[in-house]
Amino acid sequence: MRGRPNFSLGSGKERRFNLPFIRRTSRVGLDSPMEARAALKAFSTFVLELNERSHVDDAVQLLSWSIDTLGKVTDCDANWAGWADLSHDNVEVYGSVMRNLPDDFFAFWCGIKHDDLLARDVIDTGSDYATYNRQGSRHTQGMVALSDRYGIDKLAVTVIDHKRNPVSLFMSSYRSGRSAKAFDPQQLGFLRAALDHIQLAVNRRVQRDSKGGYLLVNDTGRVITASPEALRSLKELWPGWRGDRMPSLPRATVGGVASIASLRFECRAAAQLSNPSLYYLRLLDNDPCSHLTQRERQVVDHIVDGLTHKEIARSLGISPATVRNHTQAVLSKLGARNKAALVKLVHSSAAD
Repeated sequence: MRGRPNFSLGSGKERRFNLPFIRRTSRVGLDSPMEARAALKAFSTFVLELNERSHVDDAVQLLSWSIDTLGKVTDCDANWAGWADLSHDNVEVYGSVMRNLPDDFFAFWCGIKHDDLLARDVIDTGSDYATYNRQGSRHTQGMVALSDRYGIDKLAVTVIDHKRNPVSLFMSSYRSGRSAKAFDPQQLGFLRAALDHIQLAVNRRVQRDSKGGYLLVNDTGRVITASPEALRSLKELWPGWRGDRMPSLPRATVGGVASIASLRFECRAAAQLSNPSLYYLRLLDNDPCSHLTQRERQVVDHIVDGLTHKEIARSLGISPATVRNHTQAVLSKLGARNKAALVKLVHSSAAD
């Protein structure tokens, strides 16, 4: 007899479509011409908005919006999506986002991942999708524990490029309640096609952000995606590098600047993530002052010349307090601990 779940995703009666382009009674499926048209319209609208968002949102924001939208379209109570290695038995998730799942979900899954029948089926069959039914006949101890703990009765996973690429985009979809409808091939095909467009949008965003080079990596240095410019620069730094995992990570305060050998990176954390954390690295120009404001560059030039704050203030016609504010902003942007480190950084750049 099944125990009462510690967390419920909600009953079928609580589900609502919040999308203006699809009616409450039109679920994604191809059981009738009307449903086929509704599915096509839903997919077209999703792709159009995804493309629009790719001009503004970063890679993780695009994925987060996508699972929220697709979860509603396909009548799911919760979703989990991200990048994982499904090329061998030891499944590893490199970074992910969740919708309507508790904070401990990822940690719990890590404890039962070797019992994950969905991952096992994808790896063994080479298929792009797999399903699990709590009321079915095929179980593992881990799948039963996951299902009962979170009140999930119908589970499905859809992946792309897992047979060729060690970093594959995946989306897991969940429905709660014994009476929840099982996932059908049409819905899984819908999600599979959506993943293709999400990956394209992410790649376009990376290309758009690739001035000076751009990478999305996790906290172990695993490269999720990267621009050609960044890969080329890193391969010059590390001959023979395969582009999968960075041999070393730039150690810097998030939002600051750090160096790997002769390369400088601006580092910021990706938002809306479960573990493991993801970071955006943007390869900067060799000139450390290239992204400073004109006034900040003037302050740096005077600091390098050995002027004090009062002397810089008189020269620029501003207050010493304003000079101190500009100096602190420069130190933060360049990842320098103090003015001496700043001067050393500028001189080193000029020598290069």
